[in-house]
Amino acid sequence: MRRIAVVVALVIAGTVAGCMKLPDTQPEGIVSIAIRPEQVSSTSITPKLIPQIAEKIRIRIWNIETGFNTVATASIGDKQMSIAVPQGNRYSVDAVSYYVKNNMALALTGGSAPNVSVKANETTSIQLGLRPWHTEVVGDERVEPSKSYAVEFVATDAGGLITRGTFESASLHASTTSFQDPDDALPAEPGTYGILFDDRMTFMATAPNVSEVSSLFVGVLVEFTQNWTDDLLENVNERTLVLELPNRHLEAPLHQLIIDPSTGGIVIDISGERQE
Repeated sequence: MRRIAVVVALVIAGTVAGCMKLPDTQPEGIVSIAIRPEQVSSTSITPKLIPQIAEKIRIRIWNIETGFNTVATASIGDKQMSIAVPQGNRYSVDAVSYYVKNNMALALTGGSAPNVSVKANETTSIQLGLRPWHTEVVGDERVEPSKSYAVEFVATDAGGLITRGTFESASLHASTTSFQDPDDALPAEPGTYGILFDDRMTFMATAPNVSEVSSLFVGVLVEFTQNWTDDLLENVNERTLVLELPNRHLEAPLHQLIIDPSTGGIVIDISGERQE
């Protein structure tokens, strides 16, 4: 898949004026986000890559100590964005690239800059590396028809965006027909919600009743927390971010397990010599 390099530069400036100004005891700074596409070159040491299909960047700035949380969305391309932020320490500046498909805002890559300080009359520059989520899957590899199976999906990388502060819930989707093509809608079944802990999502489900050995294609739809919701977007379906694991929108293969209808039995080995 062809990609473009995008540098996400976040400049924190400590002066504002007018209605954005807070009381003197709590001066306000500005987080200014510049998103500038650049061509990937051999001189790039750590290129910040996002997929060509990405349409927008969702920015979240939050503070674990004060509870401050603000979200904004920018289109890919030459764009300047400024977000007012109270002066303070331990800010996290997070970003997710996404595109809208199948009536959903599908996350593609992410990045996070922790422990950011916002100070009056000072400027701090930050660069975020946006990386895809990868998926590790453990659990049953074979299952009998109409029997239960267990799988656990583990999200890795994505620049640190793999915590409970990012994901809200996760549902399992499976079919004996492949839905690898991103144009295919997710299967409605089983739609089971799993146990979510940080980057781990554990599911129990029942295999379809088949009469011959079949592949069961499995994927997960993860919903971001409400802290990532942008209520200012006109498209209501775009306000909430979701993520598919494995991410078939980045050509990651769906997980597969085998449904085997063969029945078990007892193997008897009779040996010995016949007495005359």
